Amino acid sequence: MATLAQRVIRRTARSVKTETSRTKLRRLIGIDCTVNRPSKGFCTGTINVTFIEDGQPIETSVRIGQSILEAAHENEVELEGACDSQLACSTCHVILDQVTYGELSEPCDEELDMLDLAVGVTNTSRLGCQINLTKAMDGITIEIPQSVDAR
Repeated sequence: MATLAQRVIRRTARSVKTETSRTKLRRLIGIDCTVNRPSKGFCTGTINVTFIEDGQPIETSVRIGQSILEAAHENEVELEGACDSQLACSTCHVILDQVTYGELSEPCDEELDMLDLAVGVTNTSRLGCQINLTKAMDGITIEIPQSVDAR
């Protein structure tokens, strides 16, 4: 839970005009909102993750340290990620269980802004490109929301 001072500074950070200044301000107050980069070579070990796609479970073994989006792509799970993990879309929207969601750090303002554009958002929704898998997440279930057919 953010303190009152952190909430005020976050509002100030939103009004800062340049991205560089905004990032520096966030780092100064301890708000981490960096866009994930590919984690190849960074991982040590694997964990078991179950993706739920179209109501069907897909059991996978994924590398610790990679993002949910990367893990989905490596295991042929339909999770788009149109912006290439640049925090500029909501196509990697996933739904986590309440326990896993509660153990994560709060989503940054940019992630929340992107989630506002997603279809089927729940109170445990996150962007898959912003969550790196850890050993503590072994055995989690990640639901891929059904897309809306606009025909």
